[in-house]
Amino acid sequence: MLHLRHLSRIPVNNGIFSKLLVRNTMRINGASPFFIVSKESTHSFKYSTSGTDVVNNQHERSDDNILKRVLNKVGFAPNTKTRIRVSSHMLYECVADKINYLSFFKAFNMPNTFNSWFLVTELHVWMLLVRAMAEGSESGEDGRFLRNCIVEVMWGDVNARAKKLGTHNPSKTRQQIEILSEQFQAALIAYDEGIMSEDRVLSGALWRRFFAMNCDDIVKIEHLVKYVREQISILDELSREDFLQKPKILWTNLDKIKI
Repeated sequence: MLHLRHLSRIPVNNGIFSKLLVRNTMRINGASPFFIVSKESTHSFKYSTSGTDVVNNQHERSDDNILKRVLNKVGFAPNTKTRIRVSSHMLYECVADKINYLSFFKAFNMPNTFNSWFLVTELHVWMLLVRAMAEGSESGEDGRFLRNCIVEVMWGDVNARAKKLGTHNPSKTRQQIEILSEQFQAALIAYDEGIMSEDRVLSGALWRRFFAMNCDDIVKIEHLVKYVREQISILDELSREDFLQKPKILWTNLDKIKI
């Protein structure tokens, strides 16, 4: 179950929070969709399972034990900071490589731009951060460290993509990244409040940020609210091993969400 301590953000002063929300709400409308997302970055993956016999399973478990002993000796134990950093990369890749971005663009009438890509990525990264904080939200605990690592990986990817797509105007690219960074912080606050409240609050947060206050179709907003609720529930049910040690994130098919 989700608790208040699972929220993804760092507590901030209420006055600063209000000003930040107002400033970034205004900037969202003015943000220019300056990049086109390539089809190569929006592909989806198919999953398959295969059965193995008892002998193979025993052999795999034996190899697993040997591997764990070796990793422990060289400092790659499952609960070390190094291992968490590796997991943060794997978790972010579950978003960047496995989300079908084009399905979101189509379902919510979003232009195929860098800004739209970031909005979809931001939403899913936030959901990962909420789950990460369940592993310990206090300073020095695994959950908080994992949250910070995921955010660091995300910005590394954002900057790399932006540089490739905006080579003709580096100055403008840097300005856009700075704006996105501020908007991201405001989005975490708004989404956290929404997930802990009723659907009316969550839908308002999504309308202001994801839809940039430019959607009059209640069905579309309800569609996204149900998607977020269902996906958060799925992530909440993952064990520590399936989320932190050996990430196995399956994203719900947007088209299968019943409205």
